[in-house]
Amino acid sequence: MYSQILIPEVMASMMPEDFPADKLSKPCYKVRVDKDVMVTMRDGVRVAVDVYRPDAPGEFPSLYASSPYQKDLYWLPPVPTFHMRETNKIEWFVERGYCYVNHDIRGSGKSVEGQWRWHSQEEQNDHYDVVEWIAEQPWCTGKVGMIGESYFAWTQWMAAAQAPPHLACIVPFDGGADMYRDVAYHGGIMATGFPAGWHITELRSHYRVGRVAENATQGDWDLGWNVINHQLADDFWKVRNPDFSNIRCPVYSIGILHKVGIHLRGNIRGYEEVTAPKKLMLCHGDFEGDEVAIFESIQVRNQLLRWYDHWLKGNDTGIMDEPAVNVFVRGREEYRPENEWPLARTEYKKMYLSDKQTGVVDSLNDGGLGWDAPAVDGASVTYSYPDPDWTGFSGVGTAVMDRGILHPCKKILTFTSDPMPQDTEVIGSTVLVLYASSDQPDTEFLVRIWDQLPDEMQMPGMPPAGRILTRGWLKASHAATKSEELSKPFRPYYMHDAPKPIEPGKMYKFEIEIWATSNCFLKGHRLRLDLANGDSNALDFGGHYYGLKVGKDTIYFDKNHPSHLILPVIPPK
Repeated sequence: MYSQILIPEVMASMMPEDFPADKLSKPCYKVRVDKDVMVTMRDGVRVAVDVYRPDAPGEFPSLYASSPYQKDLYWLPPVPTFHMRETNKIEWFVERGYCYVNHDIRGSGKSVEGQWRWHSQEEQNDHYDVVEWIAEQPWCTGKVGMIGESYFAWTQWMAAAQAPPHLACIVPFDGGADMYRDVAYHGGIMATGFPAGWHITELRSHYRVGRVAENATQGDWDLGWNVINHQLADDFWKVRNPDFSNIRCPVYSIGILHKVGIHLRGNIRGYEEVTAPKKLMLCHGDFEGDEVAIFESIQVRNQLLRWYDHWLKGNDTGIMDEPAVNVFVRGREEYRPENEWPLARTEYKKMYLSDKQTGVVDSLNDGGLGWDAPAVDGASVTYSYPDPDWTGFSGVGTAVMDRGILHPCKKILTFTSDPMPQDTEVIGSTVLVLYASSDQPDTEFLVRIWDQLPDEMQMPGMPPAGRILTRGWLKASHAATKSEELSKPFRPYYMHDAPKPIEPGKMYKFEIEIWATSNCFLKGHRLRLDLANGDSNALDFGGHYYGLKVGKDTIYFDKNHPSHLILPVIPPK
């Protein structure tokens, strides 16, 4: 599949047809910059900010961006090579009558005092203090909004949960929230790319490799060590899981559908749980880096401006008169307005795993998926691990074919549906109910859902062609503490606080959270479920720690143990 990125037809469908461009703030100011302004926090630590503001007298509403990515690197182009350049174009907003404050978090960049500790309580307090400092400045009207992607979006959730009185709105673009479940430990399984690897390459190396930090202690705090030594959702992680019920300012949550494994879950849960005025947009994109182009597009800038003009300037931009949700529907390749999330008309339907041979996937079992519940006894499949044909570079399940071509499902379990008899929309969160056993005291389940292209579009001898939609994970021992209070029919919620080993040979019923997606399986396409006890570094956004797993797992799908997906199917209008 190809990346949509900025295809004109796709981007045009992002905006309403009667978009009131004439009501937006116009570029009528030059820009002045006050560099390295030092702001004192409540504990005496001073942090550095750059203040961009209109070169004119008067008061202006302000935008606030906060990260450890060094404000002095703003000159770098916003391309995937410099993914940390996530402020959007500062001058564009200042020319339209906004101040913009870019903040180096304590212990980073020019904020040489204090130590960066990844969303520590001190860092969250700093967000509150900087917001209130901005509101008191003679160039500010007293209204502050927040802006930015990824880390800049993380800080928006954290700041808003502190409820600073002058924070008037936020727009977390592509930003997770729960640092344990969204980022570091998916289903209790440690991710390898984020956050530990990211910390080394994007933060510590900037102070240690090829350059010298202004303060020799910058980067001393070791995120990787803390991740490894806090494997459960203990107090270390509770501080880093913002309480959405504390957020009182309006929220425009913008997620990217392919950012499964780091951000999408936070954008969606934030929208679901915030009670303040709110909007949700789920954007297109397929590959790492697409979100950069989308965030920098004129369409997204105009949407941000409409939001800020409404809440910070009181302009009637019409944005709050439109449906609350705007979701990109893959397959149909267009944005569609909706009134709520999850969609009220959702029908949760079960699709059952089976041993039916499809003949269209070269995998360990080539199993089937169907709408009919199994009627047989004793149906199951067993697989052993590790497999000698797995490639170390690309990860679990991936085998090397002739000519060096990687096959991502040749050595894992797959369950594939018949061709869809009609266009079928699946929009929302999915649950995999899995009956399974292991000969080990613990095991792990890693799941992928694909939109597999029609049979006539497949190439003989090649891996099945299609689009990966979403993923899910669960460490078996962590299923012991599921919160009934926090769980929803479409999303089990595990506490990850008191894992309990499973009994070897005993069958268990597991409920696996699969992150939300939005897709129309067009007529003739197939839905494929991949299942293994590990994943691919190439396919799965950095992958997960495999460890020293050696054993044998069995998946059951008979009439008494009907393993199945619970799919959010949207009926045709």
